[in-house]
Amino acid sequence: MSGSEFVHQGCVYAGDEEFLGMAVPFIAEGLRRDEPVLVTTKPANLDLVQDALGRHAHKVDFAETAYFGRRPPQRVAAFTGYRYRHPHAVRVRILAEPVWSGRSARQVEAWECMESALNTVLTGTGIHMICPYDVRDVPPEIVANARRTHPHMVDGTTVAASGAYTEPVSFVRHRSTELPGRPEDAVVLGYGGDLGRMRHAVVMETAMLGLLGEQLMIFSAAVGEILGGAADGPGGPTVALWARPGEVVCDVHLPETTSLDPFIGLHPPTLDPRPGDGFWLARQICDHLDVRCGPDGATVRLHTPNLRAAGTGPGPPA
Repeated sequence: MSGSEFVHQGCVYAGDEEFLGMAVPFIAEGLRRDEPVLVTTKPANLDLVQDALGRHAHKVDFAETAYFGRRPPQRVAAFTGYRYRHPHAVRVRILAEPVWSGRSARQVEAWECMESALNTVLTGTGIHMICPYDVRDVPPEIVANARRTHPHMVDGTTVAASGAYTEPVSFVRHRSTELPGRPEDAVVLGYGGDLGRMRHAVVMETAMLGLLGEQLMIFSAAVGEILGGAADGPGGPTVALWARPGEVVCDVHLPETTSLDPFIGLHPPTLDPRPGDGFWLARQICDHLDVRCGPDGATVRLHTPNLRAAGTGPGPPA
């Protein structure tokens, strides 16, 4: 195993002993190698690990997994952030148990696609990661997909290649559902190359759809980031906006783009600007960002909560 290699392993377990049989040796080996170790899992497992490690527990970083990245882009940023906090370590270890309970079908899809994307996004980071899946409360279809998103599976201290592993681009394209069509009453704006004018138009239209104040400005900035590298001119990009219960949705259609990396925007920005940095910011801002490519170009769909429509924000101005 080279120092910069990303190692991504899954672990399917059915009880506390099986969990500890994987977790404790993984952590102990990291401590012996003087590698930073992060354990982010559910509270009950945090207690198990801390009790098992005893006086050595203080050498390990712990985080409750529900708060270690609320959404997939934030989760990826949390992983890379932990790595960057240890620049002198040859390798770091992360035991990262995803949260599956209470998630919608759409959220499960996004998290499974992220698990697959990690194999590409974290290449060369020197992270050794194990993702546990508890069959006591994780649905069988999610457990089955864990074997498709992790190149290797761990059982105690035994590591074996996953025969079901699927190359990330193929997994994401087959796992991603087709985007619903936009409604007939969606507002469609043509982009003529003036980004400031387009942002102003998005602000005005999304205000009519119910967004408020800072949220309105942030969402328009996200749309602007997607358009930032787009070409203008006849037949150029378009922006479509509409409201759904509890949210505002935006489609940015890029007709000149025949294909986009499905993982665009999951790589954190570096000091040297590169394509996709704007997508990273948009992913951090929006609740969901979907990329779909077709023969007529690429469509990027962004979702943001509409607090006023949901009845949780202030009412319209007097």
